[in-house]
Amino acid sequence: MKKIILWMLIGTVAVSASAQDQPPAPKPTPMHQPAPRVNAEALKVAFITRQLNLSVDEAQKFWPIHNSYMEELKKARVENKENELAFEEKALAIRKKYNADFKKILNSDERANRVLKLEKDFNNMMRKELVERMKKNPAFQKRMENNPQFKKRMEEQRAPKN
Repeated sequence: MKKIILWMLIGTVAVSASAQDQPPAPKPTPMHQPAPRVNAEALKVAFITRQLNLSVDEAQKFWPIHNSYMEELKKARVENKENELAFEEKALAIRKKYNADFKKILNSDERANRVLKLEKDFNNMMRKELVERMKKNPAFQKRMENNPQFKKRMEEQRAPKN
């Protein structure tokens, strides 16, 4: 009887020891790694630089001023997040102030005004890209199909207009 208990004990220890000695899981291959995220700020810099056709000298002067402009806009948004009208007034004052700085660097009213338009163009382009990606996501589609407000909007769009 003692031999049987001894063998059972040895067998249990051997099984548990072998279970712990299993090799680690293999590292993910490049195919299984997530795609690197593209920094939206880097895309914005490339977009505006290309659209304004900035020279190296212009870019060196332009981007620090543009970054200050964006920081002031963000600060104004935070300070006035409950009051849209106050934010819009503050944003307009900031745009006017920096438009003069942009004119000095870019040597043209047209290019300086274009900076402000390119900001909106870039944001719209990013918004459209996000919507397109969401439309291709099956989980998002399923969630929207189960959303009553979404269903109502889709029915309104499909209804014939008089």
